[in-house]
Amino acid sequence: MRNRIFRGIFLVAILVWVSCLVLILGALYLQYNGQYAEGLRTQTRLVERAIEIGGQTYLEGITLEENYRITLIAEDGTVEYDSSVGKDRMENHKDRPEVEEAERTGYGEEVRYSKTLAEKTMYCAVRLRDGSILRVSQVQFTIFTLILTMLQPILVVLFMAVILSALLADRIARRIVDPLNRIDLEHPEGTETYEEVRPLVRRIAEQKQALDSRISRLQTDVDERTREAEFRKEFTANVSHELKTPLTSISGFAEIIKTGMVKEEDIPRFAARIYDEAQRLITLVEDIIKLSQLDEKQITEKKERIDLYLLCQDVVFNLEKPAADRRISISLIGEHICAEVVPQIAEEIVYNLCDNAIKYNRAGGSVTVAVSEKDGRPEVTVSDTGIGIAEEELDRVFERFYRVNKSHSKEIGGTGLGLSIVKHGVAYHGAQLNIESKPGAGTHISIRF
Repeated sequence: MRNRIFRGIFLVAILVWVSCLVLILGALYLQYNGQYAEGLRTQTRLVERAIEIGGQTYLEGITLEENYRITLIAEDGTVEYDSSVGKDRMENHKDRPEVEEAERTGYGEEVRYSKTLAEKTMYCAVRLRDGSILRVSQVQFTIFTLILTMLQPILVVLFMAVILSALLADRIARRIVDPLNRIDLEHPEGTETYEEVRPLVRRIAEQKQALDSRISRLQTDVDERTREAEFRKEFTANVSHELKTPLTSISGFAEIIKTGMVKEEDIPRFAARIYDEAQRLITLVEDIIKLSQLDEKQITEKKERIDLYLLCQDVVFNLEKPAADRRISISLIGEHICAEVVPQIAEEIVYNLCDNAIKYNRAGGSVTVAVSEKDGRPEVTVSDTGIGIAEEELDRVFERFYRVNKSHSKEIGGTGLGLSIVKHGVAYHGAQLNIESKPGAGTHISIRF
């Protein structure tokens, strides 16, 4: 995250520097170009006045700078005088645009560019009393020539801008990321971090305390203590990983908004990202709490005799839209069969199975929920036409945070605890869980109460 923030700030700073440099050069060019043009017009009028008073003898003793040129053109276009080239070597100028305009209106201007010399020449022509045309021209810098002329100071300024931008970007990136990196997930209650993140850190501390309490109660002998220590290490690492990613995103977006680095129109988009990551955290914490309650038998609801078909019907109805969004059909078949269950847990079991069947399905696939009775016992099955699970993965799919397809876990979403909740919910009811799957052919999971 720090590198991404650094690159973003650095690139913005460089773009601002370069944009300012371009604007300044453009403004200088326009300013000097206007001054050159106005000066040439004035000089043309002065030369015109001098010739009208003193005749062409004025031109014989005149000395011009290298980039200035005076040309006297007769009415038929013949060059009578040129300050740079002998008049015998000059072609007829009758068709020159500035000459034609001067003959027509008394004054004409024209600018012509030289691609090979990267320069432009401005021509000012006036009609004298005797009908001849006086033309004064000046070679001017183009924007490209101006840049070449100022190349050394431009490179110095750009080099200084790169160094300064890198230093400032690194400093800002450190200030944004360091409070997040200082979060001690082993002792979160004593961590100093952003005000917006503290409620989440407290929730992590509370959940960690619950996990520690549960683990300490399970340590009855050496083997049990070893197993629980390994469980704690793995589970804490998984929780840390799953929580820190959205926490880092929330804190990063909030810090950027807080420092005013976000445009007003982009604030809703950043707020939406913060909201999505917060919802992801809430869902994860709720799932962890559900697992904790199932593990510790802290379920307050009583078992009731309910119709499993109606329960599955509600689940299918709630998942029809998510399934349709993924172009997957979901259907319910079977008969009305009752069972003694805790409604909330039973619904959570069926929901998680169907939700997984939708997430790991293919576009155009299907999910079928069936309610039946086998060997005198109620059974709910969820079948899909999805990607399937390899045989060596079947024993691990009900582990916490375990994902078969890790490369698409972010795209698919979820907390990675759904099937673990299913396993613990089935165990709580003393039910039988069976899974059959084949890669590319789908998955079939049955719960027999």
